[in-house]
Amino acid sequence: MTMPRLPDLRGAQIGNEVVVEWGDHGKLIKQVRATVERFPYLTEGRNDKVETGGGAMSIIVTGASGKFGRLVTDLLLRELPPSELILVTRRPATLDHLKRRGAQVRYGDFDDSQSLREAFVGGERMLIISTLSVGRRAEQHRRAIDAAVAVGVSHIAYTSSGGAHPDNPAIVIPDHLRTEAALKESGVAYTILRDSLYAEAVVTEIAPRMLAIGKWVCCAADGRSPFISKIDCVAVAVKVLTTPGHENKTYEVAGRELLSFRDAAALTSEMSGQPIEFVVVSDEEEAAGLAAAGVPATYVEGLNTPGVGTSAIDDIVSYEQGMRGGYFEVSSDDVQHILGRPPRSLRDVFIEHREIFQRAAAKA
Repeated sequence: MTMPRLPDLRGAQIGNEVVVEWGDHGKLIKQVRATVERFPYLTEGRNDKVETGGGAMSIIVTGASGKFGRLVTDLLLRELPPSELILVTRRPATLDHLKRRGAQVRYGDFDDSQSLREAFVGGERMLIISTLSVGRRAEQHRRAIDAAVAVGVSHIAYTSSGGAHPDNPAIVIPDHLRTEAALKESGVAYTILRDSLYAEAVVTEIAPRMLAIGKWVCCAADGRSPFISKIDCVAVAVKVLTTPGHENKTYEVAGRELLSFRDAAALTSEMSGQPIEFVVVSDEEEAAGLAAAGVPATYVEGLNTPGVGTSAIDDIVSYEQGMRGGYFEVSSDDVQHILGRPPRSLRDVFIEHREIFQRAAAKA
C-alpha cells in the first residue's frame, strides 16, 4: 500500500500560539507553567530535601538550553536559588536571562572532554540529559561521566529509556544500555531514569499529522507503551536531584496504563470529532512514507522535521518494532512513589492540548 504524505505543520495554531517550528522550547516552558497553575498537585508530594550540612547544593544540568533542560531548570528554580544551579550548554547566550538571575551558565560540549571538566567544577549532583546523537551518544555520555568523576561530582542522574533490554530492536536502546553500564562502573552514586515514550510527542506531533490525513498509520500494530507526560519526567528528575534516597537506583518512569497507538487514534478521534482509521503497515511501507515526508534515513545533527521532530526513519521504525515486540510494555509505580501522586494519563495530556483538535474539527 502507498503511505499518504505527511503534512508540513509549520504555521499551524496550537492553543493561542502559532508554531514557527516544531520543538520551540518557549512553547513548552509556557505549557509547564500553565500546567502547574492548573494542576497544583504536580509540585505537591514529598518535600524532604537533600541535606548538605547547611551549605549550598550545586546541581549541574547538562543540555540546559534544550527542551527538557529548560523544563528541569524552570522547576529547579522553584526549589533552589539560582546560584545553586550550574547550567551547561553549547549555547550559553541562550541562557543569559538565567545568568542575570544568578545561575552559573557554562559552555560544555559532549564532544570536548576538557570543556566538560571545566563546566562541571564545583558541582555536587548532576543530571545528564541524553543527547540526541543516536549511535554515538554513549561515547558522549561516557565523556560526561568521566569528567564528572574527575572533578568530584558525587551523584549522577541520567535520562535513559524505557524498554532498556538488550534484545529490543529499537536503535535508541544500545546507547542507553552502554551509558547505564558506564554509570554503574563509575564508582559514584547514580540514578537511572528510564523515561517511557513522551505523551506530548504522541499528542502534539504524531496525532496532528495523523488527523490531517484521517489515518493513524504505523508498523507498531497493537504494541503497547506506558506513555508518560514529559512534565512528569521532569518532576521526577527534579525530585531525584533535590531529595535523598535515590542513590544507585533504576526507576521506570512510566504511565499508569499500557496503551497502543490504536488507543491514541481513538482519543484523537474523540477529541476532534473526526473519524481516524487505524492502519497497520509493514516496516518498509512506514519507512517509505516517512521518507516521502522528508524525514532522513538516519540522524543528522540538528534534525527537527516539521510534524515529526528529532527522530530519523531508522529510529522511528525500530522503536515501533520494539513496541510491536512488547519490549516497551513496562508496568511501574515508581512515579507515584517518587512524586507522591500518580502520573498524568495520556487522556490528561490530550485534554491539556484539546485546542489542537478542536481547531482541526472547526476547519473540517
